[in-house]
Amino acid sequence: MADINDIIHLLRRTEFIARPARVTELTPLTLDAAVDNILDIAPNQPVNQPVYVHDSSTNWTQRLQFHDWWIDRMATAPRPFQEKMTLFWHGHFVTEWLQSERTDFMAQNIGLYRTHALGMFRPFTHAMAKDTQMMIYLSNRFNVKGTPNENFGRELLELFTLGVGNYTEEDVLSCARAWTGHNLNSANQYTFYPTKHDTGMKTFFGVSRNWDGPEIIDEILLNNAAKQLVSAKYITRQLWEFLAYPNPAQGIVDALAADFVASDLNIRTLCRAILLRPEFYSTEARQGLVRSPVEFSVAIRAHSGVPARNLQISDWSIQMGQRLLDPPNVAGWKQNGYYLSTSSLSARANVAKRAASQIRAGGNFDSLRTATAETAVDTVANYFGLSLAPTTRAALVSGFTSETRAVGGSASTAVTNLFVAMLLTGEMNAPT
Repeated sequence: MADINDIIHLLRRTEFIARPARVTELTPLTLDAAVDNILDIAPNQPVNQPVYVHDSSTNWTQRLQFHDWWIDRMATAPRPFQEKMTLFWHGHFVTEWLQSERTDFMAQNIGLYRTHALGMFRPFTHAMAKDTQMMIYLSNRFNVKGTPNENFGRELLELFTLGVGNYTEEDVLSCARAWTGHNLNSANQYTFYPTKHDTGMKTFFGVSRNWDGPEIIDEILLNNAAKQLVSAKYITRQLWEFLAYPNPAQGIVDALAADFVASDLNIRTLCRAILLRPEFYSTEARQGLVRSPVEFSVAIRAHSGVPARNLQISDWSIQMGQRLLDPPNVAGWKQNGYYLSTSSLSARANVAKRAASQIRAGGNFDSLRTATAETAVDTVANYFGLSLAPTTRAALVSGFTSETRAVGGSASTAVTNLFVAMLLTGEMNAPT
């Protein structure tokens, strides 16, 4: 039987929140079996994209609707780890709506990441390279012989597979030349044009030949063992930092990367190994990550049941520091301190106020107006699945007491403000 605190931590990192039903389901299992259950995404139904994402118009409203639709799916999927990993890949293989202003292309892009989220990394990378939104975002649709465009080739090496310092400028140019002719047709579909492809000799990793684009990916992820290991370590470190904590020891990365390589770069295998490492359940891991704005929003959505549109999440997402479909640059979003600024925390407060208003609509939780402060605080903490530190609980009890006793104070307002305060606690924003 797994330790219940380990299960709660595991679920928060993989399924956004620790749903009580999931805690009850997984606690009787061994940790190995619990992890396998989380990785089994078969219970998720095939995605039926909203009708509007098939529309080719450049309507900004569609983009916001899709944003909120995805938040809702993250919060309601039976096995949310698939969506959590889709979010990871959205921040790794970065694209941006504004480059195409086509929600249908972005939905196709995110759908590709969802399909491959726990699959094989090499086929995934091949598919990503030919994705319409990616080809628009990094300009490979304009990459032709004679005037090679280096945008995609550079990011393929620097951000997508190897990391800085593991290639030369000659490798970048050769990669760009190799991808010439791999463009989009008039219907914005991937098409290879042999007449636009540079068939000259190109030197990549010291080997001179007539390299073609897909061969570049295979050289990195299959045929060149040294580069494959470099890539495995690069992806392993990024995924560890997404799920566990920043700056893992090199020994952890090396061991996990070895398993990743042995599995032929199977992402599910890597995730399983990460989630079963003892370090994943360490104090450093439990206290290692601030909830990103997306994770914060999904947690509110999941606990409250209030749809993302009613919570107005997309309205405040950019101010919080993370709006889906709109990464800050091709390097994606950072972590922790990146989200802790006066403006971003103010935006979280606005989301919290909206959430409190929606949760309290229709008189919900009016019974707390006459409850003791301790009961009110514990009820709201339990509603959001939070275990409060004594100092946090004492501060909330004191604040609720003061507000209800103040001259002209409103018990109903005090209850609403308690929800807001709870959503802004450290326990909600960096749960341990």
